[in-house]
Amino acid sequence: MIYAFSPEGIACLAGVMATRPLLAFDIDGTLAPIVDDPHAARVPPAIERCLDELARGYDVAIITGRAVADARSMFAFEPRYLVGNHGAEGIARWAERSRGYLDTVRRWRERLAACEPLTATGVAIENKRYSLSLHYRRAADHHAAYRAIRACIEPLEPAARIIDGKAVVNLLPPGAPNKGDALRALIDETERPAALYVGDDDTDEAVFGLDLPSVLTVRVEPSDDSRATLFVRDQREVLTLLQHLVRL
Repeated sequence: MIYAFSPEGIACLAGVMATRPLLAFDIDGTLAPIVDDPHAARVPPAIERCLDELARGYDVAIITGRAVADARSMFAFEPRYLVGNHGAEGIARWAERSRGYLDTVRRWRERLAACEPLTATGVAIENKRYSLSLHYRRAADHHAAYRAIRACIEPLEPAARIIDGKAVVNLLPPGAPNKGDALRALIDETERPAALYVGDDDTDEAVFGLDLPSVLTVRVEPSDDSRATLFVRDQREVLTLLQHLVRL
């Protein structure tokens, strides 16, 4: 991975911005600092101002695991695209397909609510209608909570597609799109020659792993296992990155 503010990284950013790319961002851990209560997360005003300025001249997309309504409440500016539930919500041509996930997620939610180890270890179930997120950041023992999650989701029918995050396990219905699928769909729709995507965890690896020469990816916090091209050191450097994009 290349540090975004190294000479090589700056050249990569300048090259993609010269193409007037689609600009796409994750929220939690990227635009907004991660906090104990996901509903208390906020996008800092300085980051909002940069996004608003970029949105005046570029197609800006937010691609998040949050539900669309939840994500929309976090922004004062209006992105051109707001895609939630990892891609299952917000892509118009997938709307009918996504409605098929509602019953599956409802049945999973009922089954997990009755799974005593989740309650006993302090796991919170977030129902996003098209997917579920099992949060264990507030659990007293993260390892015990994670083991309880894996034990409780193992018998689910149909089997869930599992994406681990930072103190969260995301459950997606079989066949549901991921963030990489969502970005591909937006690239097709905007017909932009290139895209820049910024994310921070395993849910974003679906984008980092696209291996498309027209997509420049930036990971928040370096990781030896990540397939992102560039990295910034932490979430605080996202503001510096956005300010640099505004100048470009």
